[in-house]
Amino acid sequence: MTKRSRKPKGEKSKDRHHVCLAYLPDDVLYAILLKLDIQSLGRVCSTCRRLQSLAETDFVWTRHGGRRTLIQESGRSKQTECSYKEKVRLSYNWENAVFQNEVITRNQVKQMPWLQCDEAGLWVSSDQHIKYFSTNRHRGSKHLHTLRGVKHDITHFVLQDETVVAGCSDGSIIRWNKTSETPTFTHKVHDSHVHKVDARENLVLSSSTDNTVRLMDIDQAAENRVVKVFEVEDRVWSVGVSPDGRWCVGGTAASTEQKPPLIVWDLARLTKVCNLGTDHKKGAGVFDLKFESPNLLLTGGYDTILRLWDMRTFTCVSEWEEPFDYAIYCIQSDNNMTMFTGTARSSMTRLWDKRKTKPVSLYHPPARKRDSPVYSLAYDTSHLFVALDLSIHRLDFSMRKT
Repeated sequence: MTKRSRKPKGEKSKDRHHVCLAYLPDDVLYAILLKLDIQSLGRVCSTCRRLQSLAETDFVWTRHGGRRTLIQESGRSKQTECSYKEKVRLSYNWENAVFQNEVITRNQVKQMPWLQCDEAGLWVSSDQHIKYFSTNRHRGSKHLHTLRGVKHDITHFVLQDETVVAGCSDGSIIRWNKTSETPTFTHKVHDSHVHKVDARENLVLSSSTDNTVRLMDIDQAAENRVVKVFEVEDRVWSVGVSPDGRWCVGGTAASTEQKPPLIVWDLARLTKVCNLGTDHKKGAGVFDLKFESPNLLLTGGYDTILRLWDMRTFTCVSEWEEPFDYAIYCIQSDNNMTMFTGTARSSMTRLWDKRKTKPVSLYHPPARKRDSPVYSLAYDTSHLFVALDLSIHRLDFSMRKT
């Protein structure tokens, strides 16, 4: 048997072909990329420019996004537009509670602050003021100006176009222009504490501990401003108007089994339509509610259950129960699959996905006192704003793992 002669070092075999992955056609590369997991796709993005451009397309990442909890664009979407790859990365941070905490403001005494976001920043109620903060991702939060001119504590407020409408502890309704520090409208509506307000165009709805929901037209003369008084015979914790202005819903304390937790009124006819939740147990009061669309309503309250109602049939179509049996103080939603709840204890916020029966994640803002309720929540695609009794926090989920 003769030995095969070895080829000198450095001499390449004529029958050996060197194939580079980057030389393959785009359609072949896409077929390969679609079979990779998230970690492998991330590594491919670090190889060369051509593979990076192909691996970062939305077409490749859509398959992974369908199985994750993606926070949809909110009113601040102009600042938070991003690729589908970035959305998947953010969803990983949301699901695994990977965030950086920033304290926007601290209070010397305990308060019950309320939060609202617009396209440029965050509005925060504090005693007799509403403060406005810019929330730039890179420069942090900065106080810009304050709405003043109120003698009593502000209990709740909403943003409507270029105005801010608020309810006060003395039963008054106040309105400001966003750029003006002094009120443009003040009117005493209730005999006691205003719990919640909502507004559509010139109409303002308010709920109160005086057992009424009142509809007011702020464009009318003072003696004709209160259009309708809905008598409830129970404390009314929350109120909301559907986006099309058809329905008004009030959430009560449900202090007895005979008193319903939810009441629906027709705003066109100014008449009561029906009661919801009449089969709920005593004390299943609704502390917060939110219309996701003209036909879908989210509610949460003292019985620790988050409910989704269909306003076409006036029935509850889905339920999610708080695992720690804490009352739900506030709710938020992206009007799609994602929901947030703030609980009555332990400074605890939960992230929910409507496609799942259990919470996706749990957030505890680092605070001096962990037993505060979460009084209000606001969010965008990469930040969650949490209002506690002694501080306001911004949880930044855009950070990258090191």
